[in-house]
Amino acid sequence: MDFGILLLGPVEFRLAGSRDAPGTPKERLTLTALALDAGHPVTLDTLVHRVWDEEPPSKPRASLHVYAARIRRRLRTAACPARLLQGAHAYTLEIDPDLVDWHRFRRLTDEARALSGGGDTAGALERLTEADELWRGEPLAGLTGLWAEGRRAHFTEKRLAATLTRTAIELGLGRHAELVPDLTALLDAHPTDETIAAQLMTAAYGSGRQGDALRTYDSVRRRLSEELGTDPGEALSRVHRLVLDHAPVAELLPRPAPARPSPAAPHTLPGHGDLVGRERELGLITNVCALGGTEAADPSGVGGGGIIALQTIAGMPGVGKSLLAVHAARLLADRYPDGQVLLDLRTHAPGRQALSAQAALFTLLRVFGVAADSIPADPEERTALWRTLLSNRRAVIVLDDAADADQVRPLLPGSSPSLVIITSRRRLTGLPGVRSLFLDILPAADAAALFRRLVGDERVGDPEDVARIVRLCGHLPLAVELAAGRLASRPSWTTSHLVEKLTRTPGRLAEIRDGFREIARVFEMSYHALTQERRKAFRLLSLHFGATFGPHAAAALTGLSLDVTERVLDSLLDDHLLSEPAPETFQFHDLVGEYARLLAAMEDSPAERDTAQGRLIHFYLQASRRASRMIHPRRFRYEPTASPPEGGTAFALPEWRDAQEARDWLAQERAGLVAAEQCARTRGRPLEAALLAGALAGFLEEDGHWSEAQRMHGPAARHWSAVGDARGEACALIDLAGAQSRASRYSRALSSTHRALDLAGTLGDPETEAEVRHLLGVIHWHLGRHGTALTFQSATLELRRRTGDAWQIARCRNNMGITHLFVGDYEASEESFHSALKGFRSCGDEREVARVLNNLSDLHAHRGERNIARRFALESLALLERIGSDTERASAQVNLANTMVAESESEEMLALYREALSVFRRVGDLRNSAATLHTIGDALRAVGRASEAALNYKGAWTAARDIGAAHEESEARRALASLTAPENQG
Repeated sequence: MDFGILLLGPVEFRLAGSRDAPGTPKERLTLTALALDAGHPVTLDTLVHRVWDEEPPSKPRASLHVYAARIRRRLRTAACPARLLQGAHAYTLEIDPDLVDWHRFRRLTDEARALSGGGDTAGALERLTEADELWRGEPLAGLTGLWAEGRRAHFTEKRLAATLTRTAIELGLGRHAELVPDLTALLDAHPTDETIAAQLMTAAYGSGRQGDALRTYDSVRRRLSEELGTDPGEALSRVHRLVLDHAPVAELLPRPAPARPSPAAPHTLPGHGDLVGRERELGLITNVCALGGTEAADPSGVGGGGIIALQTIAGMPGVGKSLLAVHAARLLADRYPDGQVLLDLRTHAPGRQALSAQAALFTLLRVFGVAADSIPADPEERTALWRTLLSNRRAVIVLDDAADADQVRPLLPGSSPSLVIITSRRRLTGLPGVRSLFLDILPAADAAALFRRLVGDERVGDPEDVARIVRLCGHLPLAVELAAGRLASRPSWTTSHLVEKLTRTPGRLAEIRDGFREIARVFEMSYHALTQERRKAFRLLSLHFGATFGPHAAAALTGLSLDVTERVLDSLLDDHLLSEPAPETFQFHDLVGEYARLLAAMEDSPAERDTAQGRLIHFYLQASRRASRMIHPRRFRYEPTASPPEGGTAFALPEWRDAQEARDWLAQERAGLVAAEQCARTRGRPLEAALLAGALAGFLEEDGHWSEAQRMHGPAARHWSAVGDARGEACALIDLAGAQSRASRYSRALSSTHRALDLAGTLGDPETEAEVRHLLGVIHWHLGRHGTALTFQSATLELRRRTGDAWQIARCRNNMGITHLFVGDYEASEESFHSALKGFRSCGDEREVARVLNNLSDLHAHRGERNIARRFALESLALLERIGSDTERASAQVNLANTMVAESESEEMLALYREALSVFRRVGDLRNSAATLHTIGDALRAVGRASEAALNYKGAWTAARDIGAAHEESEARRALASLTAPENQG
């Protein structure tokens, strides 16, 4: 198919010989930003920067969604081999890069340089000519902005470089006279470029015009002196001297590099021991990778085909990844005759710095015979040279000890029959066509066979001793090898003696060593170099509940001040006993963490460990309470005083600038917070568990973690009941009912709220009663019992008016507006919404303002006032992009889509609906999932896609029926019935 995305001129689509430009400049900028990163995700933040520089509009993401929907519609209409995919806060344009003229230009010029370097001038000229023909004028013509200007300048520089490469080749072929006009124009455009001047002097001199050549030199010399204060460089001066000396024209050409013999195929695989076991894993690698560029090529079906076979081997240190990779590469050598190479990326090499991608590329190019002075410094050009070099070679390359996908991605050949095997301690994702293999420890029988192979049958002794030895080594190949080496180097030892050494405690890890290596030495040596204070901190930090922790949580665990803790963390980072995956976020490597926990169990008493975790639980409680008050300052809550654990001190709490930072902290720490509550609940700290559940209630409810919330609030309510605290029980039941209602468990929510209402009556507490009646109104609204809902909401409003709380009154009016809307009383609904809006604005609550604006959008959409509805939806979405949760943004996206006209904006509508639906499903919001499925059905029905509409209506009906959402169920049933009525059937 004749399809392409054109950037080297006005930004356009090419389809079947015709060209079609996207509608607006911003849409063309969006397409350009995606096409330049073809095949890679581009984040929304990056797109905003590229499209608007540093001055985005108030609703940039909403605009981007619209531009993306239009681009997606054009691609779908063209039935072209490209797709625009939306991921988590990013878009990816899946397309063969050769269908983007800029990427095709780069490929052609890279190939031309490689061909020219190999002596194939005809092939080089053919590609350079083809590359130049891709240009249709000024690149990105008509696009403005700093980013577009920068890209335009970069494109132009690359074209100039390609032009000079072509003219250099043509000068070597003696085409002097015909080059003079083009080179004269080039020098006029770049009057101080000495390379162009030298080529023009050569062309003029070769045409018999010595005077013109000398005048060119004088002109450039004067310009250099006047404008730059410098003299011509050696290369241009050399051409000048040769012209003055009437030298043969061939001598004016740049001196060619001395010819080098064609390098032999490199073979750098190291020697290795026998591979014991691993037959299944070896078979998986050799059977797949032996296919080379056939079945293993381009499994996605996207792109131009011919992608390399790519195998990753992941597993813990010492499990034998490198040995397996080298063994496989050697077995496959006959199928890959152009080289068998291993490159150690040194990610975990003691005392050595990991190789950067560019350093690794330099090494690989040198191994394959490229001279050092021929390797370009530019990263993109270096990668391009590597891919050109392997484009027609069959080589097997082992990239050992890789850090991550970013490190190895530039090292992967492009379209090549080669094989790359990558070993890494990490699971690598985001690599095209990758086949992953996780390497586990050895089976017991293979571990014993490895031990016997290494020590010899005459030293094996009792088979049960061997089984115990390899079990004590954890069946880890490196540990088995070290233990076997130690036995082999001690002629007087028996296997029984080695078993005795390994079973001594403490010190088993130290016994797994030979004369050169020790399995635990990398950890143990660093640990013993620490001060006593830092050793203690190292051990206690391993008791954290989550995978990562910040400095404040670390201070709580260790019992140290924040300043001292930060110095301890710095020390542990320097000793590679901790890592810092993000600023102020720390984690143990899995093995280091296990080592630290082992030390804690050995060196710290159960009471000390329990006290440390008690301090952490208390810190989490205090920090969560502070965060909750910042995020939900008016939320109904119960916060009795919590005494710190015995021997505890006042903890330093995080300082957040605003509610969003507090919300971000809760999201980041969620796994640890949930684990802390469970630890407190199951290890004799029910009070702390109940208090922590209450502190987290608002965050868990609004961010969609309803299952976790229910698991916390039920036990919390039972605890308060057991200790006779009615107010605490009522508050926990309200939190529980809120989570149950959000999770569409309406019958359970009603049971919880009625128990809470009874408790409120016993307490004589109007505030608790008002909160319970508010929640009952919400639940009955979900169940479609709108009259009952209004009764509860009216009673709640009366209670709130007695207190004069403007925020609570606005909250009641907002809920009443929703119920009036659903019963069709639009006038009462509008009055309620505007009253709520005024109240929330007077309280300065932007988040609640955004919710009311979203409801007003829904109201005006029901009235058929699309423009007004869209204005409210966009205003709400702009606020929620900054301060809202995923579910709130999804709700606003649904209302924005509701304002669109299906017949002309169906693609944009469906994109917004489906993105929102994915959010609702992810968090388990069944009611909103049902409602959104219904709206998708309406949109599909409007454009004549009846069968698809029916599927969505049926899905909405089923979901609503399952959760007891009567309104949504009846609406879906009615829509499905009308769709299948005889008059609607064709």
